[in-house]
Amino acid sequence: MTSKLDYKQEVDEQVPASASTSVTMPVNEKKDAYDQSEDISSIATSEATPGSAPVQLYHKPPTRQFVLILIALSLCVFLASLDQIIVSTSIPAITREYNSLNDISWLGTAYMMTSTAFQPLYGKFSDIFGRKTTMLFANIVFLVGSAISGWATSMAMLIIGRGISGIGAGGLMAMVFVILSDMLDMRERGKYIGFIGGIFSFSSVIGPLMGGAFTDHLTWRWSFWINLPVGAISILFIFFNLDLPTPPGSFTDKLTRIDYYGSLLLMGAVILILLPLSWGGNEYEWSSGIIIGMLVAGFVVAGIFIIVEWKVPKEPIVPIHLFKLRNLWSTYSSVFFSGMSFFGILFYLPVYFQVVKNESATVGGLETVPFAIGIVLTSISSGIWVLKRGTYAFFPAVGGIIFLAGSALCLLFEKDTPRVAHVFILFICGMGMGLSMQACTLAVQAAVKPKYMATVTTCIQFMRTLGQVFGVAIVGSVFNNKLHEKLLNAFNGDKTVLRVTLDYSQIYTYTNDKIDLIFESFISALHYVYYCCIAFCVLAFVMACFIQHKELKTNANQKPQVEMTVEMA
Repeated sequence: MTSKLDYKQEVDEQVPASASTSVTMPVNEKKDAYDQSEDISSIATSEATPGSAPVQLYHKPPTRQFVLILIALSLCVFLASLDQIIVSTSIPAITREYNSLNDISWLGTAYMMTSTAFQPLYGKFSDIFGRKTTMLFANIVFLVGSAISGWATSMAMLIIGRGISGIGAGGLMAMVFVILSDMLDMRERGKYIGFIGGIFSFSSVIGPLMGGAFTDHLTWRWSFWINLPVGAISILFIFFNLDLPTPPGSFTDKLTRIDYYGSLLLMGAVILILLPLSWGGNEYEWSSGIIIGMLVAGFVVAGIFIIVEWKVPKEPIVPIHLFKLRNLWSTYSSVFFSGMSFFGILFYLPVYFQVVKNESATVGGLETVPFAIGIVLTSISSGIWVLKRGTYAFFPAVGGIIFLAGSALCLLFEKDTPRVAHVFILFICGMGMGLSMQACTLAVQAAVKPKYMATVTTCIQFMRTLGQVFGVAIVGSVFNNKLHEKLLNAFNGDKTVLRVTLDYSQIYTYTNDKIDLIFESFISALHYVYYCCIAFCVLAFVMACFIQHKELKTNANQKPQVEMTVEMA
């Protein structure tokens, strides 16, 4: 006997919300006028005749048009990912120009806060205003922020520009996967999601290299100016080639559909939580009143957001009832914990290579290339598997085990560890991460109705980003505390040694035997980073084991019942 929950999960299977010609709906399904307007923009029903052809749900553009769209989407992901890390190697030059060392942390914080806070909003906004309009808006906002940052005349102006860029970047990262899901059926899209995941990893690796090259040979402003010509190409390709249905209704009508209460509460909760996570251990002690107060306020606002989304809006930003579905709560939890482990390791690899191995920023960045290669290979190969076999649910668990093994092998990193070991271990880590990227997106998309596809897709990017922020905050606190403890123990409580944590070049002002003690302290502190990442990997694997297989919809396997035509705008 089928339970209500099983029936709910069976009904909530994926069909793209923006299918441009026709989708199916059981004849006896009861919906009010409001729900029908949510599912499909314009509907004309007709009885299907016996033996009629399968309904065309996904509409991939012609090859040339699709290639141009894919190039544009790849550029969007490349820029959004690049911009969050390229500024890291430009910080010393920016500090010298503006003489504002105390505000330098805001360059990363402003971008991170706005991109994370706005990311989950774009899914619902694209349902209301259309995919193309929303994507172009995100691109333009991102470029405006980049222009302000590049021509900034003060640190305050630069920080404002970074915040505006983050608003656009959150949409770029989210909308790429939504648009791919509208164009491609669920079996075919896996390999392209894997390819996009590879672009994200590649840009994360070369970001510091490009930032360093611009700073050393041109000016740090090129770290932001580079976005303008590349982003303009993306806008042009999207404007002239992306052709997806636009929801009907006037602009005023669409504004009335926005969940303003939910949007403000979500942004408030994210900012109140992320700010203390960024400040804790740096600007303020973790035990300080402002950190504790903001965290408590953030979680209270998050609780209010859940209640409001559950009870108030007709079109909530995040439909709370979806979290009853097993694939959603398990996948989101797994993605959150894997994001914690991924950034926990990636964030502290430069410390190992530049401090312990005494390599330059350029060489240290190149050392992480095997990580990116592993992600690219397994992301694309798992996507090809999905295309051929149609199965995907086991990939997050298998990837979690492999990433767990790679995280454990990182404990072998010592002062004299050979480069071949670095390559092998980081490649293993990348393989594990890559296996889960596209499968997690498919898992949530396959579990819900068409009107929720954009929402669940953007939310998975939001959960991954949120996990990365939490991971860096937790791992950073552990690393700093353990490093201080080890250094003080090695130097018999002499606090002057702590200057090496602020300026790594100070290490070489000590004698060789004391330098060895400092390196041992760094290595020991890094081991605690890996312990944390191992724990995160275990949690990600456990949650991934709950992911169920759902049939992946394709044009070939649909059975027409009632055909409903969606008019192109």
